[in-house]
Amino acid sequence: MGIDIHNLNFLAHARDLGVSFERTLAIGRQAVFIEDWELEQHRQLRRLPPLNEPAAQAGQPRYFEPLMQQWLGARVADSVDASPYENARLIHDMNLPWPRDGACGAERGAYDAVLDFGCLEHVFNFPVAWRNCVDLCRVGGHVFHALPANNLSGHGFYQFSPELFFNLYQPAHGFELRGLYFALKPDRLHWWRVANPLEVKRRVNLCNSHEVYMLVLARKLRETATLPAPQQSDYAQDEWVHGPSASAAAAAAPGRRRAVVQALVKLRAIDAVRAARERLRVWRTSGLDLPAPDYQRVDVHTLIGKP
Repeated sequence: MGIDIHNLNFLAHARDLGVSFERTLAIGRQAVFIEDWELEQHRQLRRLPPLNEPAAQAGQPRYFEPLMQQWLGARVADSVDASPYENARLIHDMNLPWPRDGACGAERGAYDAVLDFGCLEHVFNFPVAWRNCVDLCRVGGHVFHALPANNLSGHGFYQFSPELFFNLYQPAHGFELRGLYFALKPDRLHWWRVANPLEVKRRVNLCNSHEVYMLVLARKLRETATLPAPQQSDYAQDEWVHGPSASAAAAAAPGRRRAVVQALVKLRAIDAVRAARERLRVWRTSGLDLPAPDYQRVDVHTLIGKP
């Protein structure tokens, strides 16, 4: 768990949106994984004072509290972990519902910002862990996620689809989704704003050749009771519930593409064509661009730069 340059820029963007970090809780005590020159560039871009950190021994991590307090206005920078090995103030296994009593129970609804930066992909019981994040956030506060989205299989239990967070953070559930972006690990200067599948009426898929992280910012509008299990947006459409859609009927209708496929099957060439198509797809997606219109590129320094 930690704050890299994408996460730091995301925090700065949230600050510009008016997000309060006065009382901040990190899921897992956050180490800082940012090169000194990146920190200095960010400091100059944002016109921030020099960061005053305690001296760290060689090989020991730098932690997030000085950064949160000095650059983002945090009065409290707490953290929770299942183990005390990194000296988190709160000890709790996020697989389990947040207690209602005791020292941990007193923190329910106490935080302006809850940071899930690289944590929930490592927690098996994701629905419970996500609900804990929400319950720890005060009404009017914000929940942050920075989680693996693509080409990170094996990093944790899960990779996440934007569909999940578009579905969870709905006004009907008591939330406002204020931003959902993809960030490619090798490109520190750009993010990609992701289209909402419910709005574009189709699945927003991604096949590419780079590690992709998802950045999510949501505001809690009210306390909520038990929420319904998410239903993927295209399965929640009226035509899926009540009958076949026009698009599905059109796809089933014979056409030129169908005739070509049938001809290739007769020639026993369909497997070779599909293999060539996959090689072409890999070649086309090996760059840093994501396909429009489902992904719109955002210049990060323009977004967070101040006059």
